[in-house]
Amino acid sequence: MGKSSTSEPHTALTQWQNSLPFKFSLIQLVIAAILICSTAWVILSIQRQQVLDQQAVLNQNYGQLIIAKLQEMTSQVETVVGSISSIAKLYRYDHEQLVKTIPSLLTLDNQQRIISGGGVWPEPGAFNQQKFRDSLFWAHNVNDELVAIDSYNKDTFPSYHTEEWYRPTRYFPAGKIFWSKSYFDPTTHESMITASGAMWMDHQFIGAATVDISLEKLNALLRNAMVDVRGYVIALDHQNQVLAYPHGNNNLQHQANTSHTFVTFNHLVDQQPDFSPIEAALHNADKAFIEEAVAERVFTQEQMQHLTRLSHQDERDMLAAIVNNNALNHFTTPKLLTSVTLAHDPILKTASLVSVFLMPNTYWKVLVFTPISPLQDTAKHLVEKVGIYLVCIQLLGLILLFLLQHRLFITPIIEIVQALKRNDSASIELKAKDSHDEIGLLAKTFLSRTQQLEVAMASLDASNLALEQQLQSQNLFQLELKRHKEQLRALLKFSQNLIYVKDLHGKYILVNDKYCEILGIERRRIIGASDFEVFPSQFAHEYQQNDRRVLHNNEAINFEEAIPSPLGNLIYIVTKFKIKDDDDTVIAVGAIAFDITLKKIKEQEQDKLLLGQVETLNHLQEQVRLINQHNNELYQEQEALTKMLEKHHQLNLSREQSQQLMQNFLAEMMTQIMHEQDQLLAKVCQLQQTDEANYRTQITEIMVTQAEKLRHIAQLLTNHQNDIRPLHLAQFMRHLLGLLKVQLAKANVEIVLDCEENIIIDGPAWQYLQLFYRLITNTLNHAFKTHNEQREITIAIDKSNDVLQISIIDNGIGMTEAQLTQLRQELEQELCLGTLTCINLWLKNDLNGSLTISSQLNQGTHIQCHWPLSTSLASQ
Repeated sequence: MGKSSTSEPHTALTQWQNSLPFKFSLIQLVIAAILICSTAWVILSIQRQQVLDQQAVLNQNYGQLIIAKLQEMTSQVETVVGSISSIAKLYRYDHEQLVKTIPSLLTLDNQQRIISGGGVWPEPGAFNQQKFRDSLFWAHNVNDELVAIDSYNKDTFPSYHTEEWYRPTRYFPAGKIFWSKSYFDPTTHESMITASGAMWMDHQFIGAATVDISLEKLNALLRNAMVDVRGYVIALDHQNQVLAYPHGNNNLQHQANTSHTFVTFNHLVDQQPDFSPIEAALHNADKAFIEEAVAERVFTQEQMQHLTRLSHQDERDMLAAIVNNNALNHFTTPKLLTSVTLAHDPILKTASLVSVFLMPNTYWKVLVFTPISPLQDTAKHLVEKVGIYLVCIQLLGLILLFLLQHRLFITPIIEIVQALKRNDSASIELKAKDSHDEIGLLAKTFLSRTQQLEVAMASLDASNLALEQQLQSQNLFQLELKRHKEQLRALLKFSQNLIYVKDLHGKYILVNDKYCEILGIERRRIIGASDFEVFPSQFAHEYQQNDRRVLHNNEAINFEEAIPSPLGNLIYIVTKFKIKDDDDTVIAVGAIAFDITLKKIKEQEQDKLLLGQVETLNHLQEQVRLINQHNNELYQEQEALTKMLEKHHQLNLSREQSQQLMQNFLAEMMTQIMHEQDQLLAKVCQLQQTDEANYRTQITEIMVTQAEKLRHIAQLLTNHQNDIRPLHLAQFMRHLLGLLKVQLAKANVEIVLDCEENIIIDGPAWQYLQLFYRLITNTLNHAFKTHNEQREITIAIDKSNDVLQISIIDNGIGMTEAQLTQLRQELEQELCLGTLTCINLWLKNDLNGSLTISSQLNQGTHIQCHWPLSTSLASQ
């Protein structure tokens, strides 16, 4: 056979065209060419359709993945907006607390990478009635530092109440976020988009809370999302302005930043006409969206006209449609609007498939571009390889035809062809095992390639099916997780009770906002910490012991626990319970605490009040007993001195009045001192809990005030216990006026003392105290009306010719002539009907002195007292 194969080519050349091998080879060649072309066409057609279907599914998967990342970012931003809104409503009248809290929300690690600024924008007079613009806004500067910006509140700056990102929030309920179109901020000089949340208080719109997103950082986020994918993403806002564009076309962003306007997709089509099919698809999608919103309108046409009157004419319909659609809440999941095939992509420089998605809440349009050519090139390459193998097999068959003829070439080919027609791979495999020549190699190669193709197709189908199932499951899980997270977030955020969860090692794994507020500690410092790291050891030991009791008990247990806070120790009723997993295994300890501090304080106050009432009652009973005893003694003396009592009846009335007045004076002074002592005790108790300089200063002031009052009392009353000694009258009067400082301040009266420093008189200080105190209090009680603004009393004391003269002049209401006449008659008759008549009676009978009075209506009263100093007061 080997010889015949080598001798065959030496046949006569003139006969080659008539030889059967040539004719057979020619026919085989033609048939082989037809088979190769037919197979290539069939494979290419089938493969191209499968490539397009797989490309569409893959493109949608990429779109879902990118939208999931964008939704994760937007949900974080919306959470920050909601937190700022809640903080602003809670501290709307506390400017300092807002300045401390809002920047901390904008600088959290998981949000700082996308957020460029944010703040609150109240309605006129909502936070401060004196301010028309009262915004609090922070933004990152060139050094990425968060700084406050106040230019929006200046009159030279346009009012933020008319801004595109502010006006629509009036039509959004609390918790719903409005995403504005992209714009260039004239203050921060940055391209951004704003998420705005309405703030409602008692069904009244009081302003908006905002968070700004940098378009540059958003563009970087989308580029990172497509880093492992051959393709790119274009993001559009609800007005089809370009939010993010591939880095290869930064000239668009440069143009936008230069003109302070943003390139719309229509302008992009003018520069890149290859995007025309996408423009038509976007136009149809916007038209359908607007028609659907108009068909199910929630707000009236007048309301929408008022909302959109300041917007551009081309943007009004879309803005009104978004407001109505948000009120209906029909659109909650990402929606695939359309898919478009571009014959030539201007960025990828090849054919591409475009999927257009519409995001919920933000109403952004996300365009995902992926190239088609790599998969098409793979299919063509596969067809080319198959064609090459078929040509080689045909050429080998022609050679074998000359060497082996029908037995070794034609018959095996026919058998293989027949097996192929029957789809009998077993016969082909048997032929491949029995034959060790090129026919067997052809059979083996064909079987191997067929198996590879089947395995590849099966693997690709399985991967696609698994990916679809995974995406479907992931979407379901995300929706369920989002629902549970929103419920848990609402419970933790708005509950006024303390809620926390600790693991079996005593570490905090969950706390609500109220718990952080009571402790005055940030959540990130509490999570992962134990009780010993948060509270003093005596409290931590008690909490840990109660936790262990709950773990060893099958039911929830109530405890009364004290929780230290910046305001002091607060008393709570804490219900602690075990938390188990699906296998009934204890995994954590949960707790809910109710504040009973006010109840405890009221109980203590009631006990103190009851004790004080008992002491007061005992004191009153003792006073009653003493008074009764004194009355009995007076009664006995009255029987013995009936005639003398009649003579000095009026004088006794004067003395009794003086005694009662001084008792009231001393009681009032002691009440003031006891009240100040209680304040001092409270300040000292507070000083044990805090070391602030404020409390020390207040305590020092109270102690100084008390010391001054006690010094005045000592100077005024000490002489009453000693023998009669010279009295420094000017110093005595200063002590008395110092002691009356509180009463004078309450009455808004100023006393001017005119007394020489060298006046020294004999007599007991107690009698002079009674005299001057009765004169001053009489003037305070009768000389002034409530509408008098300038109240002044002048006390002049003069000693001449061994006679002491005292003048008290006020600028009060004075007396009428009738009142003055009646008073002078009572003075002449030596009656004791009032303060002045009693003093006059006492001066005449005990001191040989007199009292005169003059007055004019609405001009004041002048009281004069004088008596000889030779008269002794010791016996009185």
